[in-house]
Amino acid sequence: MVGAMHLALLATDITVGDHIKRAVLGLQLDLDTVWATGAAMVVTIALGFALRAKATSGVPGKFQLAWELGVAAVKKQVEANIGPRGARIVPLAVSLFVFILISNVFEIVGLGSKYEFLPAPTADINLPLALALFVIVLVHGASIRTRGVVGYVKHYLTQPFPVYLLPFNLFINLVEEIAKPITLALRLFGNLLSGGLMLALLAALVAWTLGPVPVGSVVFVIVDPVWKLFDGLLIAAIQAFIFALLTILYFETAMTDIGGH
Repeated sequence: MVGAMHLALLATDITVGDHIKRAVLGLQLDLDTVWATGAAMVVTIALGFALRAKATSGVPGKFQLAWELGVAAVKKQVEANIGPRGARIVPLAVSLFVFILISNVFEIVGLGSKYEFLPAPTADINLPLALALFVIVLVHGASIRTRGVVGYVKHYLTQPFPVYLLPFNLFINLVEEIAKPITLALRLFGNLLSGGLMLALLAALVAWTLGPVPVGSVVFVIVDPVWKLFDGLLIAAIQAFIFALLTILYFETAMTDIGGH
């Protein structure tokens, strides 16, 4: 039985990360990722307008209550780490969480095929890397506003070791700052890509038969919905939360005065 399944999987071309590509003005675009990203943006904005339309100062509905609980949780996290001056980060963290969650949830409609109709755009390294770079640029901007240009430069030259170890300080801080967007992007990308790989493997099981019995199809029908609920909802929410949380923590580090180290 195991041998038959092994042969069925070997006979199936399992590919993950294939995209519909087009060259536009000399740039190579993954059209499916662009389309899915745009769809996630539309859903995110639509949720915002829906909240605005239903918002009330009286007894909130379930939709408004869910938003208020989410925003309150983020606000509490920001105040605990940064303080009142971090209030402007709350909209960014909430927006990132909602957008990434919606993008991740697109994996639920995936079929495990080579080209998906609505792929999770976060499973394409381009979107997580763009989000990570966007966050890191804002983080450095916040650091300069908090410390000033001199304090900003001084931080990288005098921390974490004494000033006479300046070359080591500079090297360590440069490595850390380069690693931040890379690890932030790869963490999100890797988890979503692995989810896509599992869907492809499950889809490949359909080819597994024992004579006239479509064993693979039965296994697929049973396991596929369970995996999608686990990966498409639980893992999707966890990864969106981690990205938003790390964004807050990066801002905490950036907005700490040099004298506080």
